[in-house]
Amino acid sequence: MVVERGTPEYGQAMAKQAGRSIDAIGEGQAALARRHAATADADRTLAEALATAHAATVEGVRRLDAIAAEIDHAVANQTALGLDTSLGAREFQKFLIAKQREIQAVVSEVHELSVAKKDSLETLMAHYTASAG
Repeated sequence: MVVERGTPEYGQAMAKQAGRSIDAIGEGQAALARRHAATADADRTLAEALATAHAATVEGVRRLDAIAAEIDHAVANQTALGLDTSLGAREFQKFLIAKQREIQAVVSEVHELSVAKKDSLETLMAHYTASAG
């Protein structure tokens, strides 16, 4: 519809168009605000996942180092443990089996955490990919 300048309809058409533009700008700003909030939430989740993974890695290494130190100490003190006797050898075998179980527990805990974080990171990847357009 073409409206001639100077007619009453001319001003009304301009006001309607301005109103629609303002509404469109407001909708765009609201969409950007929602997108920004979602991205900020994803960033917080990513930071938490990385911090948790790092802390778990540090703790796992610390625990494995402690186990290694105990085994090293036992090996260095074989004479004191009486490993040259059958009873001493059996006790040392029990000790090593216990240490193996501790190592398996550490590895298992870290693996379970890594599987959980992997799922979380895959969800985040989907979010980042979608928001990148």
